[in-house]
Amino acid sequence: MRFILFALVIIFSLSACVTNKPTPIEASSGYEEQILEWHKARNARLNQPDSWLTLAGLFWLEQGDNSFGGSRDNKLVFPGENMPPVMGVLNLKGDSVSIRVADGVQIYLNDTIVTNSGLSQASSGEPDILTHGSLTWYIIERGKRTGVRLKDARHPNYVNFKPTELFPIDSTWRIPAMLELYETATSVDIVNVLGDTSPNATPGLLHFEIEGHPYTLTPLADPGDDSYFIIFGDATNGLSTYGAGRFLVIPAVDENGATLIDFNQSYNMPCVFSPYATCPLPPEENLLPIAIEAGEKVYTIDGGH
Repeated sequence: MRFILFALVIIFSLSACVTNKPTPIEASSGYEEQILEWHKARNARLNQPDSWLTLAGLFWLEQGDNSFGGSRDNKLVFPGENMPPVMGVLNLKGDSVSIRVADGVQIYLNDTIVTNSGLSQASSGEPDILTHGSLTWYIIERGKRTGVRLKDARHPNYVNFKPTELFPIDSTWRIPAMLELYETATSVDIVNVLGDTSPNATPGLLHFEIEGHPYTLTPLADPGDDSYFIIFGDATNGLSTYGAGRFLVIPAVDENGATLIDFNQSYNMPCVFSPYATCPLPPEENLLPIAIEAGEKVYTIDGGH
């Protein structure tokens, strides 16, 4: 993972670091207020007791029994004061996970006290949520791995939350784009920070210009989606923005194949907020060799990626 991030930083460091301003287009009245409202809502989501800032652990299960609790003798060591030494066992059998709770330990499964139960995973829709005190955890899948994602509503990163910072809002970073639609169903391989690869549907190739220079981005979306998700990197990464890149959501194209890429709404990956997040990385074709000084700046925490 560190090698991947290091390689990305090297790529961007070798790129031009002087900000290239796009050709201005007319922005709607109150545009700056719209971006500030978007930013306010973004920070409100981060400042929630189940946000990325509450991540407290990521554990990979082995086949068979995996004990968990506060003792370091466990396979899964849960953080926190006054944690029961042994809280129970998570059993992985094939792709299925079940829990057996230790005697005298009170754990809730979806708000009901549990002793033994199978567990649904995040990949199947809504995962079963387990709770003890301020801790919550659930089962995830990443590639061929099955893991436990742990959150703590009292995590210092959450308790000491500070709002993210934006570059100065500049409507010239609101850029018109045209979609070159693919004739057949197409996907792009997205690699995450763990090295896992997954195919993601893409509707086509977005074409746009900055200072008269043409660029492209590959958006991710399923047929019929009303918005596109973009994972991109640029020459600010590792300097004023996160080293691995940022995310952006834009409207799907209209009947003429047109849309707007608003870089003022670029935002940080979850990996900025916790070392326990498993973020997707930009595909190579989305590494822009220019500095996009718009949207969220890097957010600093203790122990981030």
